[in-house]
Amino acid sequence: MQKIILLFIIPLTMLVGCTEDVNLSVVGSERKIVIEGRIENGKVAEVIVTRNSPLSEKVDYSKILVTDAKVFVSDGTITEPLAFVIDSAASIPFIYKGATIIGIPGQTYYLTVVADGKTFTAITTIPAPIKLDSVWWKADPPQDTLGFAWAHLSDPAGVGNAYKWYAKRPTKDRRFIAPFSSTFDDKFIDGKSFDFAYNRGTDPTVDPNITKKEPENERGYFKKTDTIYIKFCAIDNSSAKFYTAYETALQSNGNPFASPTTIISNIKGGGLGIWAGFGVTYDTIMPTK
Repeated sequence: MQKIILLFIIPLTMLVGCTEDVNLSVVGSERKIVIEGRIENGKVAEVIVTRNSPLSEKVDYSKILVTDAKVFVSDGTITEPLAFVIDSAASIPFIYKGATIIGIPGQTYYLTVVADGKTFTAITTIPAPIKLDSVWWKADPPQDTLGFAWAHLSDPAGVGNAYKWYAKRPTKDRRFIAPFSSTFDDKFIDGKSFDFAYNRGTDPTVDPNITKKEPENERGYFKKTDTIYIKFCAIDNSSAKFYTAYETALQSNGNPFASPTTIISNIKGGGLGIWAGFGVTYDTIMPTK
């Protein structure tokens, strides 16, 4: 089997050109419901419901968070109402969470959300989990104590798989973090065996003042002494298209001259967002001596 190497590492430095003040008049768009839901193998469903916010306005969670929605998940046999709870491990710690239906690979799940007088629906299936062959930490020369998380994957031939990568340091990160370009499919790697690497992502929900305390030369790197938990997810094509477009939009955020990005959603009924099934496997990279 052919072995190739892919690098999914975001540059740690950016070229800076001349700057000029640009006055943009941003027109507010129609307010819509935004749904971010997932169900993983071995876990209950989790759904965040918010309203979109114009780019011209500062995000105010008291205005965009929807706390009175009715959220239901069904496996085709059982329909379960999700409870609104506080979960500090979620990207936004106010979520609708299940208790009965547990994710199973190959199973299809149906989501219904009633909010602002409208009904939104979506369907997803949890793909079969695909385990990484091996994981390890490797220094980024000329440094010997800072580097990236590496993995080896053998992609099943002819399946049309898509993947999403998360990682966290158990004593330093409150949740699994997806770095930029964390989503990829097997369009160019179908049936191949290859090595790939990711930098350490940044949690956008953490207070920026805390992030600034970290030495600048260490940002984006895993340390030689870090324990790294890897969460590797198999996802379907609609989820891959959503997350890829979302990551593209994030990378161009703040650039008024960037091409508009269309975020592909599988939410029916006029809402935005994603209802995704994750086939998850976990690995651990132990500190290197």
